[in-house]
Amino acid sequence: MGSARTTATLRRVGQGEAKNRAWAEIDLAALRRNYRWLKSRAGGRELIAVVKADAYGHGAVPVARSLAEEGAGMLAVVTPGEARQLREAGIDSAILLLGPLLDAAEVESCLALDLDLAATRLEALELYAAGARRSGRPARVHLKLDTGMGRVGLAPDEVQRAVAILRQSPSREPVGLMTHLAEADDARSPRTELQRRRLGEALALLRDGGLEPRWIHCDNSAGIARGCWPDASAVRPGIALYGAQPTLERGLPLEPVMSLWARVCHAKTVPAGATVGYGGEYRAEGPTHIVTAALGYADGFPRAASGFRLGAAGARLPLAGRVSCDLICAEAEGAGVEVGDPLLVFGRDSGRSIPVEQLADAAGTISYEILTRIGARVPRGYSGG
Repeated sequence: MGSARTTATLRRVGQGEAKNRAWAEIDLAALRRNYRWLKSRAGGRELIAVVKADAYGHGAVPVARSLAEEGAGMLAVVTPGEARQLREAGIDSAILLLGPLLDAAEVESCLALDLDLAATRLEALELYAAGARRSGRPARVHLKLDTGMGRVGLAPDEVQRAVAILRQSPSREPVGLMTHLAEADDARSPRTELQRRRLGEALALLRDGGLEPRWIHCDNSAGIARGCWPDASAVRPGIALYGAQPTLERGLPLEPVMSLWARVCHAKTVPAGATVGYGGEYRAEGPTHIVTAALGYADGFPRAASGFRLGAAGARLPLAGRVSCDLICAEAEGAGVEVGDPLLVFGRDSGRSIPVEQLADAAGTISYEILTRIGARVPRGYSGG
């Protein structure tokens, strides 16, 4: 691959480890275009942009800034630390904390960060009230209903009790009602409409009790792709913002935001019968050019992705042998790949594209896991911001 391409990459990412190992390029312009497409699908509803898990591995602060500039009505994270990182970076957007809190001191620190809080159990309402009293700040609560995911959330038969608790203090009036869809990625599943119907029943109970939440949201990326729930006032996209496909059918007009690269650090021709990697599982059938790239499972490349093919100029290189902690090997016979060349793992460059779903499929997992596992020692470089 051309030296101009390599030089430009290093200039964006910086010197140091990226010079010899792996790096990720984050295209914030693609992020913005994905946001606008989702906004168009949302039909005038506000977007709660999910930037948890370091924005699915893309870098929470630059991603959150870009989404805030695009007009995201709210950002969503899971841990207080994730929220604190955004606040310390000067991001003053509304932030919803999706994860549970277990003590009043923790609630106080979150209220000091001016966060909206998800309430997944009745006891949380009292906990948030105690934190609000001690801090002198009102607790903005999003009631989370378990309509069928089965992880966390109020049971439908607890909604009446929640209404009674909330009516005791106007400062605890919910600003949100939410649930999480379990099977929206599968258009054939009837569960999505069942979950939406249960959420609608809970909304009716709140309104009967004189409570009117501003933020009513259930649709994740797959739900938006499927078609938004009419009664929702907001949607909550995550993975689709980053260009990964949220539905089993795939095919949505989303652009990859992350492109992952690995530098070739060694190249040699091995004779017939030579083995490569731990356990000697790979054996060359004939004289074969083998390249080694500086990327491994410690960087987030899945060890199970043995059938995957890396991208070179005009070629796809099948992996040779097991994935190691820091290195992967590939067959490169006739591909003209040598030491110093960058290999595309997933993403896009110069008109070619390797969807992250291909790596996920090879590893028997999902794109979410691939993106969020790209490790901290893989430097991120940003463009289009």
